[in-house]
Amino acid sequence: MPRPQAPTVFHYYARYLVHPSGVTDSVNNWVAALVANGISTRIVAAKPAVIGNEFVDAERTITTGHLGRGRSTWIPLGLLKTLRKGDLLVLHEGWVISNVVAAAIAKLRRVPYVVVPHGVYERGVIDATKDVAGVRSAAERWALRNAAAVHVFYGGETDVVKDLEPGTSSFMVHPNGAPVSDPVWKGDGDFYVWIGRFDPHHKGLDNLVRSWSRLPEPRPRLVLAGPDFLGGRDQIAEQIAALGLDETISIRGRVSGDEKADLMRGARAYVHPSRWESCSIMLLEMLGAGVPSVVSSSIHAADELGPSGVVLVADFASDNGGLAEALEQADRNTALGNRARAWVDDEGSWAAVGPDYASDVHKIQRSYA
Repeated sequence: MPRPQAPTVFHYYARYLVHPSGVTDSVNNWVAALVANGISTRIVAAKPAVIGNEFVDAERTITTGHLGRGRSTWIPLGLLKTLRKGDLLVLHEGWVISNVVAAAIAKLRRVPYVVVPHGVYERGVIDATKDVAGVRSAAERWALRNAAAVHVFYGGETDVVKDLEPGTSSFMVHPNGAPVSDPVWKGDGDFYVWIGRFDPHHKGLDNLVRSWSRLPEPRPRLVLAGPDFLGGRDQIAEQIAALGLDETISIRGRVSGDEKADLMRGARAYVHPSRWESCSIMLLEMLGAGVPSVVSSSIHAADELGPSGVVLVADFASDNGGLAEALEQADRNTALGNRARAWVDDEGSWAAVGPDYASDVHKIQRSYA
């Protein structure tokens, strides 16, 4: 597919065609928001041997030439031909050479670019990143310093970015929108629920299970559901067994369709114990369905949504983190669920966040034209 003739916003995510994830879902929706507001937009990706993302927006996706054999080595030289004056480049995630080269090409072509970290500059990610002699950090800092803006999802994320590169000069703050939710919460089940990727450290599942073991008996049922990540599901299963919680906590694999809807509809409440989180789409789904939710005090959404009563907040890592009290308060709490749905309808849906985002993007594009 050729690029449009008009000045265009290009969302660049090299592995878009092979990596279905929260990031690709976010890319699709930000692109749709721009299109809905009359802005020419395309997704740009490397061309893989086999497409592995069932959620591809084929109508708006173009591929461009890359050197290299995969994510860690891709170099998007094709952007030299793709980008023109008047365009805007949006870079998703970070810590890959493809994004740094894309930023350099944008500067060479006098095209502004926006960085969307999707949480990759959180301390937990940085600590797990191999960075020999600080080369990768230096490259990321250069890309941030030279960006027309950094798009973060919550205001608290600006501090995270500035901790890495204090010279970051401009931010856009727009959260992911909540998807339209088919299930409507009823709370007629006998369980609390968590749904996500079984990454015990990032998602705080080890803290959740440990906290559950400290709840007074009889402990409520908890369902954990989602795809495995590097053996994390087995790790959590072993922790559950070691703490004698087999009769209390059950594990399921990836859920979708009716099974996922039943969990959302029937849960007494949703628990979200992540150590860090940029902007969880699963949490937004729960809020859109009106599910009462308890979130970790360490994620940005706690600071944004807790004070207004959209979610309840607990410290899942502490013996005195208030989880028991938060669970009791959230349990089948219709008023809390109604506040969540009202927030989504008024502020948190894609329909609500899209126009302001499009306006900011258009201002950047116009200022560099």
